[in-house]
Amino acid sequence: MKLSLPLSLSSRAAWLVALPLLALIALAVLLPFGWRSHDLLISCLHGPDCAVQDLLADSYYAQALWNTVWISGASTLIALFIGVGAAIALAELPRWQGLCSMLCSLGANFSGVPLAVALILLFGAQGVLSNAMSRAGLPLPFDLYRNGGLLVAYVCFQAPLACLLLMAPVQMVEGGLIEAAATLGAGPWHYWRRVGLPVLLPSLVEVGSLLFANAAAAFATPFALSGTAANVLAVRIAALVSGDIFSQPELSALLALLMFLMLTLVIGLGRWLARRLRHGKGGRA
Repeated sequence: MKLSLPLSLSSRAAWLVALPLLALIALAVLLPFGWRSHDLLISCLHGPDCAVQDLLADSYYAQALWNTVWISGASTLIALFIGVGAAIALAELPRWQGLCSMLCSLGANFSGVPLAVALILLFGAQGVLSNAMSRAGLPLPFDLYRNGGLLVAYVCFQAPLACLLLMAPVQMVEGGLIEAAATLGAGPWHYWRRVGLPVLLPSLVEVGSLLFANAAAAFATPFALSGTAANVLAVRIAALVSGDIFSQPELSALLALLMFLMLTLVIGLGRWLARRLRHGKGGRA
């Protein structure tokens, strides 16, 4: 006996199916976040101790915000560059797609303690590559335990994720480009440069916004690599609610609110710009 499932759901049925997940998100994320934001607002309106004053008085947290923005932005651009090239190459070599998809899935989730240990074994003070470069008289181009090291670590999981997210859009464009190249007698790489990349631009914008949010919210990798010395927003928020005598839950709530607004703005603008590009002249294939 064969079971047939409907290919599409009505709007009402879709909302009913998604209701358990939405309720879980509201209880696990939005409810405590709204509660802490409410307490923050009340303390700033009716109390002498306002977290906004603490934030403005200490440039250390402003530096954490700046570090989060530039490391996330730089790792996103590098990951997009690597991911696009890898996705185009895989579209030309379809027999490698299965293996590379599996490796990209592993690499995109290879973060936190495993990634930190791997990087320390390679680029730490007694790392394999560090010692090899030292014997050759070549200095290591970055400090693993500072922002340069965080950038390298972020690229390690951002690039596989970019390739994984861009494989499907690239394959959709690839077929038409190969036909056009064969018809007009030009190479496919010429059409990738002149036609393919502009057509792919909406997907690049959308994937880029997701990569930026993924990097900005990363906590396990910077903490496992540098501990609380990593001056990025996620680590600072965790340090402020560590539970010791120096805990500042109001300031941590304010930093979490800033991160939430930043991620919402980046993802929202990315989706909006991608939609405009798809419906505009530059987004028509």
